[in-house]
Amino acid sequence: MKRMIWLTTLFAVAALFTVAGCSGDDEQKVTAEQVKKEAKEAVDTAMTYSKQKKDEFMAQVNQQYDSLKQQSDELMQKAKEQAAAGKEQAKQVLADLQAKQKAVSDKMVAMKEAGGEAWTKAKPELEKAMKNLQEAYNKAKAELQ
Repeated sequence: MKRMIWLTTLFAVAALFTVAGCSGDDEQKVTAEQVKKEAKEAVDTAMTYSKQKKDEFMAQVNQQYDSLKQQSDELMQKAKEQAAAGKEQAKQVLADLQAKQKAVSDKMVAMKEAGGEAWTKAKPELEKAMKNLQEAYNKAKAELQ
């Protein structure tokens, strides 16, 4: 994220210097204040874009998680009933699903609090945790049928 902001700022400054160098005597010269203003606008735009992408990603993950959590909760109820009947396999399935749900929940909280470059690093971890939860759900569903 910092690299993108840095490159955008550098590009904006380079473009302004190029325009300033190409202008004739009758054209207005670019001032340092104009360069600062345009660079700040470029950085602000990059930051806004990054925040929008984060918000879109979090909305998508929240929707997937809510759906999967509801399905997992129903399956966990079934596992609890089987575990109460003495089926050890159901206890393991239940523990695995609960652990995977907690991992996703914890990563979602961390992701919401992360900003800038931190959320870019947290995104693959959250995607992996969601994939692990989906796989655990599919395995549990198959084993409890």
